[in-house]
Amino acid sequence: MIAAISVNNLGKSYNQTELLKDFNLDIEAGKITVIFGPNGSGKSTLLNILSGIVNKDAGSYHIKDFNHFQFSYIFQNYRESLLPWRKNFDNVALPLEIQNKSRQEIKQRVEELQKLFDFKFNWEHYPYELSGGQQQILAFIRALVTEPKILFVDEPFSALDYENNLRLREHLQKYYLAFKPTILLVTHNIEEAVHLADKIIVLSKRPTQVLEIIDNPLPYPRTLQSLKDEQFHQVKDKVLSAFQKATNL
Repeated sequence: MIAAISVNNLGKSYNQTELLKDFNLDIEAGKITVIFGPNGSGKSTLLNILSGIVNKDAGSYHIKDFNHFQFSYIFQNYRESLLPWRKNFDNVALPLEIQNKSRQEIKQRVEELQKLFDFKFNWEHYPYELSGGQQQILAFIRALVTEPKILFVDEPFSALDYENNLRLREHLQKYYLAFKPTILLVTHNIEEAVHLADKIIVLSKRPTQVLEIIDNPLPYPRTLQSLKDEQFHQVKDKVLSAFQKATNL
């Protein structure tokens, strides 16, 4: 296995409460890895440490060949990450404008993603004029327009209705199959985890450790039919059993 991200003896505390202690993990390059665990186990904190938003207290981590222009983070509070004074197109264009890309290249990148995702909305409108599902798609496109090699995704579907939830899972798979980035995704939804992941990392309660790593052999693309597959339910049962150990349910 080639590790894109290596975490060694990571430690983090809040208000004298140990959240992560001697935490170790390797994230495989070019795979979708899902972090799944109890509430308060530090899933989002781990992403924030690895992205440099939050400082670690102990240990180390390494992201292979890291380039901040090839890294994107889709936040859970995606609405707050959109800029209401910029039109939809200009929201998406911002990461490429920072890199001094031409307007023509920006337009080409956006059109490629629009074709890949097979959706349409008015680029001349503003984010507040979109539905919640469309706003989430806009946030997705902005994160993906730079063609990141590393993508962090923090519970991106939690506020969506089930239909849009499924659509965005499909969009994420389409992008993954087209570009094969390393994706680290946090979710509290076991169905999402099994639907998307190559590997599912089940965390313990705090102070958090890796309790179990579960491989998911289901082939991509994973459709709605995949959710009915016997192998899907076998993997889901493994994740649920590990989660029961973590929570003593």
